[in-house]
Amino acid sequence: MLLLAVFTAMGLVAAPASANRRQDAMSWALRRIGCPYNYGGTGPCSRGFDCSGLVVAAYAHVGMRLPRTTYEMLHSSAIVPQRAHPHPGNLVFFGDGHVTLYYWRHVVLQAPQPGENVQLTRWYPGSSWVPTGYYKVRDAGNGPMREIARWIHRTMASLHPRIHQHTTLRDVFPHTNHRL
Repeated sequence: MLLLAVFTAMGLVAAPASANRRQDAMSWALRRIGCPYNYGGTGPCSRGFDCSGLVVAAYAHVGMRLPRTTYEMLHSSAIVPQRAHPHPGNLVFFGDGHVTLYYWRHVVLQAPQPGENVQLTRWYPGSSWVPTGYYKVRDAGNGPMREIARWIHRTMASLHPRIHQHTTLRDVFPHTNHRL
């Protein structure tokens, strides 16, 4: 009961369904397909988005703050290079002037240019339009339960020596009665 009260006070009882902000940001952005491109736009759909405005709005929806422009994002500590295979919601940069959200296998979600709408777009390796960098938003893959897990681990680690001082357990080989 005490833990429930603590979790409620911390706002962790009603965590997002996926408990992963990167996935939640991508889900939110996918629902913006068809919204118009508008230079400098950060939404809502009726006002449109530009490329970085879509990314910033998606992550703001899940409580994460990113710099407003593509150039500022690239020079920010809020993102880090993605060394492994990208995941949906990771950032894909094309030069220092265009940012998209990775969707799946050479497909990105983007607000491309004036006269077009937010859309999924495939790029082809070897074409003139290729990514210059894959990045992940720092801590976006971690949901609110991550901090609880860290707290539990720290607490158990600090109690571990004291617990063993007061036990009479002895290690034994499995399937035998020989003690170590």
